[in-house]
Amino acid sequence: MKIPKLKIFCDFDGTVTKKDVWVDALGRFITDKTSFAKICDDFSSGKITSRECINRELDLVRNFDFKLFDSFIDLQELDDYFQDFVIFCKENNFGLFLLSEGLDYYIGYVLNKFKIDLPYFCNTLSTQEINGTTKLSCYFPYSDEHCNSCGMSKRNILISNTNDFDKEISVFIGDGVSDFCVSHYADIVFAKHTLASYCWKNNITYYEYKDFGDIMKKLINLISKGKIKQRQNSRTLRKEVLLGG
Repeated sequence: MKIPKLKIFCDFDGTVTKKDVWVDALGRFITDKTSFAKICDDFSSGKITSRECINRELDLVRNFDFKLFDSFIDLQELDDYFQDFVIFCKENNFGLFLLSEGLDYYIGYVLNKFKIDLPYFCNTLSTQEINGTTKLSCYFPYSDEHCNSCGMSKRNILISNTNDFDKEISVFIGDGVSDFCVSHYADIVFAKHTLASYCWKNNITYYEYKDFGDIMKKLINLISKGKIKQRQNSRTLRKEVLLGG
């Protein structure tokens, strides 16, 4: 059985982790829950961009303390099969990358806690001490100069790390609004929750999953049947981006 060349790109919050770490850990420092919910709703409905959502939510953070934040992050759990999935990818020489609109601080903390060594691309937490209080902000090292919507361009990372000429096949795994754009450019999409609804509405072929155990089983099945291949439409879209279209 010939093993295909897979590059696997995976969302973090609510995908690798059981809960959205941003909401569950950082959200505990937001007391204005009404405003917080409004921002989340506006982002989900497309009224505001990802960058606007992130900056507005960080503006709501009060009485931030790193030690307390760490204790909240310590409570986070991984998908029950994610660590097995990491081993599965390593054994088959599949590239595995984490893509997130979240913050480097808590992503690095979680990965270190579970002793997982993977490349990850996300937004960068920045802090400033003002009158004895810690003010949070962030900057976007992986944004797209031609796109003001995404803080972190998952599309660009997928394209720049997938070699179409070498017959590499891109796989994307996600669950939410920040995964909408990149789902058009991946050859194979695994989706749940909001992303699954989006793919269904936009005629993007996808496989629904509950956990990474489901994903491993499906990939093994597809490989055994020789059904892993590039999606022509996605390949065309990737080419257009590379050519500046």
